[in-house]
Amino acid sequence: MWPFSKKKHRLLVVSLSPQHLVCSVLEKSNKKDFQCALLAYERTSLKRLEFAQAIPFNTTSLKNMITRFIKKHQLQNIESALSVSGPRVLEKIITVTNAHPEKKDFNLPELKTAQWESLYLCPSQKNGFDFFVCAMEPYHLFSYKLLAQQCGMHLTTLTTAKLAHLYLYKYLHAQQFRQAKLSLDLLQQRYDVHTLCPEKDVIDAVEFHLKTPIDAKREALFLKSSLGLFLAERS
Repeated sequence: MWPFSKKKHRLLVVSLSPQHLVCSVLEKSNKKDFQCALLAYERTSLKRLEFAQAIPFNTTSLKNMITRFIKKHQLQNIESALSVSGPRVLEKIITVTNAHPEKKDFNLPELKTAQWESLYLCPSQKNGFDFFVCAMEPYHLFSYKLLAQQCGMHLTTLTTAKLAHLYLYKYLHAQQFRQAKLSLDLLQQRYDVHTLCPEKDVIDAVEFHLKTPIDAKREALFLKSSLGLFLAERS
């Protein structure tokens, strides 16, 4: 949603949704068969409305969870990325007839007061052009930045979960990426961005260097945002 900085060797990624907090550390793998190496990973279920409606209601609890992970893995000086998702975060794929749309062409009342971005995806199977639109209210955006600051995160990227998944799709396909193929895959997946990248492909892209093993199949869905952000950061 905001510009990615370039080519970070190691990255702390925090993904926040109303249901889960996921913290992970990734770096470039030295093996050509892998996109990255996962050095640390922790998923915490949020059961006390800490991030209900995608708003940090219990900032102290969220801060404690994140700072505990940072201290445990000695990540105080590492650059970091944050993805957010939830009802108060607008994430939509919109089909428009104009290849160079203006704000009014998206016909979304939510954009009137929000800070927003659009990303061209591909020609639409519905005739026209598919764009991904993400937006959030300025005071929500400020609350995310403030949370990161309170956690001591050196934040370089703040984006939405679905946008991270779209980046993941692009980088997993690498030189084989084609917008026409993305158009077909979106239609096949009924425009569900979360299912664009098969979980097996995600697992195969990661070299696991964890002190405590995880169930990769169970965590694959949650790894998608982390992996997408990391690959976008180092592109």
